[in-house]
Amino acid sequence: MSTILVVEDSRSQRECISHQLRWIGLDVIEASDGMEALDCIEALNPNLVLLDLVMPRMDGYGVCRMVKANPQTRTIPVVFLTGYLQKLDWRWGIKYAEACISKPWKPQELVNTIQRLIVAPQNSPPSNCAEAWIEYGVVNIKMIELYECRADVWANNAKQIIKLYHNALAAFDKALEIAPNHFLATKYQQTLHQKWVILQEKLQQTKPCKVCKYYYGKDNINCAVHPFSRPEELCADWEP
Repeated sequence: MSTILVVEDSRSQRECISHQLRWIGLDVIEASDGMEALDCIEALNPNLVLLDLVMPRMDGYGVCRMVKANPQTRTIPVVFLTGYLQKLDWRWGIKYAEACISKPWKPQELVNTIQRLIVAPQNSPPSNCAEAWIEYGVVNIKMIELYECRADVWANNAKQIIKLYHNALAAFDKALEIAPNHFLATKYQQTLHQKWVILQEKLQQTKPCKVCKYYYGKDNINCAVHPFSRPEELCADWEP
């Protein structure tokens, strides 16, 4: 049985699509935003990704770029779901998708497109060369740079940035496993390690408190709920 990942931030639309696909015998998993989608793809390796464009945390363009850059997932077909009046951005990922379906979708068109793609032969096998892993690392770096340009970056996007750093470092490590003396992989890895150390220092200084919305850390701005020290019995807001 083929597994379809349905990525849609609208709960009603996500449930409607999932019901239609389960009705024809497909196994369906769901994600409500782009970062959750990447986690599902990494963990469950679906046969196809049905992907909304406008979503929180990471939009459909970014998800598609990440999927198609990753040597382990680039052969997974991606189908975009878009509104009729939505202007598609070919630079940011739509060109990498195998198909695009307009909203409101026609159930038969949706089913036919998915069935066609999951039985179609894969045109290119997963690449395991150093250059492919370097490309994936660079895509993660570009995504980090986009997040770092946003307002309140550390308060709102820290988890996403940390995951992207881990992805990039792992990609360059993989490239160096394949080609230990690869100049570009070594250069990117060293630069990213330096940035990662700086990032960790920033996160220690401005770590958000989910409950009181204040900050605590090395800058001596303490948590309003526990202003003097870390409590003996940790509240849910303090990570172990």
